[in-house]
Amino acid sequence: MYVKIIMPPKQTKAEQAFRTQRAILDRARHLFSTQGYAATGTAEIIGELAVTRGALYHHFKDKSGLFAAVVAEAYRDVSDYINAQVQAIDDPWEQLIFGCQSFLEVVQQDDLRRLLLIEAPAVLSAEALMEFDQYGFGLLQASIQDLVQSGQLQTIDSEGFSHLVNGALNELATWIAQADHHDRLETAKKLIEVLLTHHRKT
Repeated sequence: MYVKIIMPPKQTKAEQAFRTQRAILDRARHLFSTQGYAATGTAEIIGELAVTRGALYHHFKDKSGLFAAVVAEAYRDVSDYINAQVQAIDDPWEQLIFGCQSFLEVVQQDDLRRLLLIEAPAVLSAEALMEFDQYGFGLLQASIQDLVQSGQLQTIDSEGFSHLVNGALNELATWIAQADHHDRLETAKKLIEVLLTHHRKT
């Protein structure tokens, strides 16, 4: 009996490169978020991946470059999560409140809490973190500007107010992460709602 064996299509070099890069990012993100930047070496990152050190440095300049790529992707994940959460809400004011509260919730997830609130500020410059947060901050600023233009939010400067709210969110997120109990999250969500509602124009 003749059996025809169908071989899977051979991966292109581009596909192989993408898979290698993806594997390195996933492994590095796990290690950086569980044991920290300083305690994670490149040998440990590639050890279980059957990836050479040369391959790692082909995709990422060095360990700090890899860490920056991991953090940048984590920031995008947070922004995408928030954007998805508010899509089901029609009211722009409720979108702003819920979006801010969703940020406080999502950054407390196990794989993000240490990575974004502890390791990233200690390893990367403030300028780099601001660059990674451009998309998320852009969503926040656009939401605030829309509310100001529609007469629902009153402030002397919408851009400055956006930075004020963003700073408050980052500080509250760090404050929550420093505690081992759930009370701070609920308190922080109420505080950000009070801050925004204080500027609501009725």
